[in-house]
Amino acid sequence: MSRPTIQSLLIAVLVFGGCTAAESSREPEAAPPSQPSVVAAPDAGATNQVLDAAGFKDARVHDAYIAAKKYAHVLESIYCYCRCKENIGHRALVECFETDHASHCDVCMNEAIIAARLTQEGRTPKEIQKAIDAYYAG
Repeated sequence: MSRPTIQSLLIAVLVFGGCTAAESSREPEAAPPSQPSVVAAPDAGATNQVLDAAGFKDARVHDAYIAAKKYAHVLESIYCYCRCKENIGHRALVECFETDHASHCDVCMNEAIIAARLTQEGRTPKEIQKAIDAYYAG
């Protein structure tokens, strides 16, 4: 997929979302680290603690939790632009889906769906993070 197409995908997916009402009016307070300091726990691949999507009735939330469950190993290395790492101590995007946090945050859901799509296209976590960074930088 060419770079303009990735950017178009990001824009299309993220335009429909944003944070919840309480978060949507604010821009990220500071730029995230240029190299997100997200490091997967040594046993991250063995323990997938993403909540069961069946617990969510909303189709968008349900789909995001399915994506997060399937690609938890990728989300372990993705910085979440809802700033949950800074605000509530999450280690990476995957942790947003280990509780109902992501079900209330469009940023989390959008990033998980983007990561799933780009993973299916053969992108690496590093490439996915760069695509997400590019969207939020612009």
